[in-house]
Amino acid sequence: MTDVDLDAERLIALLARRPLVWDTRIDADWERLLALALQHGVAPVVYSRLKERGLILPSRIADELRQIYLASAARNMHLFHELGNILRALQAAGVPVIPLKGACLAEAVYGNIALRPMDDLDLLVMSGDMALALEILRRLGYESDHPFDPVGEQAFVQNMPLMSNSGGVAVEVHWTIVTPLLPIRFNADDLQQMWERAEPATIGGASVLMFSPTDVLLHVCMHVSVHHRFDGAGVRCFLDIAEICTRYADEIDWEAFTARANTWGIANGVRLALQLAEEWTDFVFPATVSGALDTDPLDDATIDWVRQKILIGSSFALRSVVVRVEGKARLVDHLRVLRDAVFPSRAAMASMYHVPADSWRILGYYPVRFRDLWRRYYRAIWQVVRRDRAFIADARKEARLREYLGWR
Repeated sequence: MTDVDLDAERLIALLARRPLVWDTRIDADWERLLALALQHGVAPVVYSRLKERGLILPSRIADELRQIYLASAARNMHLFHELGNILRALQAAGVPVIPLKGACLAEAVYGNIALRPMDDLDLLVMSGDMALALEILRRLGYESDHPFDPVGEQAFVQNMPLMSNSGGVAVEVHWTIVTPLLPIRFNADDLQQMWERAEPATIGGASVLMFSPTDVLLHVCMHVSVHHRFDGAGVRCFLDIAEICTRYADEIDWEAFTARANTWGIANGVRLALQLAEEWTDFVFPATVSGALDTDPLDDATIDWVRQKILIGSSFALRSVVVRVEGKARLVDHLRVLRDAVFPSRAAMASMYHVPADSWRILGYYPVRFRDLWRRYYRAIWQVVRRDRAFIADARKEARLREYLGWR
């Protein structure tokens, strides 16, 4: 077993409140564990778990963990102050808003904002309110680093480009919870029903709406599995799942949860997310949930591949079109994948290169697209051409995972 495997086991043991099976006096072990906890965004929770156990750590490690915890608290206090200002401004303008991800979880679910680090603020507004919401953010001093067309963006992505203020706070405004191009059965009616099920809440000192507990859990599960395919997920996502289930143990409607996952065609990814959350935390899901999800069989090799992606990481090239090509058997399918990669829709090109979708200039960006793809993935292409065994093996695992999750 490698140091990486041991460190991952130790981190999970702490998060899941399991017995510790190593000499806690060795500085080098703690240094690696601390680095891994930071990588996965769970260092403040590690600090909290260690305090629960009353463990005596090497003084330097204990001081560093405490400083990380305090820094997380200070950062999130600043973010929640800004979040409150934004929410009150939107509310005053009559714009309904639902905080997402960390902005929802840190206060309402974890109950201690220091425990759930946040990089930015994610907010959901209705499509018809998007223009006004963006204008309000601009009045508050938030700007993107390039011009964009809100209508054009909605044809391609689930959120507007990042907007930041001079204080280093960044905001992503979403109009839906899943990228429109993903092959799942989630439509405008489903989104409207989520809005209708939303409940009043107080976040950042402001009165807002929050997804129902069942929808909060479903959104986090589908975000990590369907949207990100477990890329860059980190253990924190699965801790989020467990914390949601613990906080809302009596309020989650598991029958509705599984029915929506089945109807939306995301049961495979949701089941895998729940399985990993159960493996890596101290939460145990109701026995009926797995049976109620309409899932396909999943081989052990693919599950191990997902664990590796989360705990260790994977090559950036494995997120590329190369994997889609490797996962296809027929030449015509290879050509179709390459065509879609080099010649995406005008809406997609407009979003990628920040030009109006109806401008003639967009035609000149298709050669630029080819150049960018080559610069980004030429090493992966070379690995495929020379049939690098390790890369091809990983590409095929990723292709199987994509197929299981519904990506084509």
